[in-house]
Amino acid sequence: MSSVLVEFRTIDGEINHVFLNNGETRINLSETGIVSIDSSIFCKFPTLELLNLSRNHLENLDLSSLSQCNQLESLDLSHNALAMIDLNPLSKLENLRKLSLSYNPLAKLDSAPLQYCTGLQILRLTNVGLKEVDLSFLTKCTELQQLSLAFNNLSQVDLTPLASCQNLQILSINKNQLKSIDLTPFKSCRSLVTLNLSDNQLSEIDLTSLQECSKFYSLILFKNKLQEIDLEPIGRIETLRGLNLAYNRLRRIDLRPLSKYSQMKEIHLYGNPLEKLDKPDVANPGLMLESPEGRSTQ
Repeated sequence: MSSVLVEFRTIDGEINHVFLNNGETRINLSETGIVSIDSSIFCKFPTLELLNLSRNHLENLDLSSLSQCNQLESLDLSHNALAMIDLNPLSKLENLRKLSLSYNPLAKLDSAPLQYCTGLQILRLTNVGLKEVDLSFLTKCTELQQLSLAFNNLSQVDLTPLASCQNLQILSINKNQLKSIDLTPFKSCRSLVTLNLSDNQLSEIDLTSLQECSKFYSLILFKNKLQEIDLEPIGRIETLRGLNLAYNRLRRIDLRPLSKYSQMKEIHLYGNPLEKLDKPDVANPGLMLESPEGRSTQ
């Protein structure tokens, strides 16, 4: 193996460098103060599988040369200062499994090129300033397991493309501005485990489509504007363990549908102006029920 000199400019204006073997499969340059780097250097690592440039100060990054890194499986560009990025070069990466652009001030993002990354399993777009998002590219990403759109400025999201993602396990759209959400696509997502829609502006939600999710474990809806909710559709899911409805506007809730089939462990209701609470069957001794006052009851 031969050594490759990887140079980059740091936050203090200096030119720094590291020497790496050209046979490296994993390059981690996270938290090294990088302001700029010539990404063409990564073409000199023919077996590169993982590239981590997270937690630096990158404002620009040309991904063109990465199109030649056809073994690349994981690319982490999170926690930088990227205001824009062209994802077209990634359309060549058929082996890409994980992509994180989280915590960059992108605001707008053309994600269409990702439709060619048909093996994509994890996509993280947390806190990138998105006001709108087009998920149509996901109709081709049938291997997707995790998607995060959390901490953005989304007022609406069309989840229809997720019907093609039958392996989806975790979806996070918390901390946005959603006033409504159609969960119908989840009829096809039978591997869904966690759905986080907390900290939005939802005034109602229909859980009917979730009854097809036989592995469903946790539903997080705290800090919305829900005035009522029908839990019957998820009451038959035996794997369900957690339900968070804290800080909504619920005056009445019937938890009894959860008692017959599920093995619930936690139900959070604090922060609601509850006037009537129909508790689940006490046959589940392991249940922790957080009362509206924040006190645990058995």
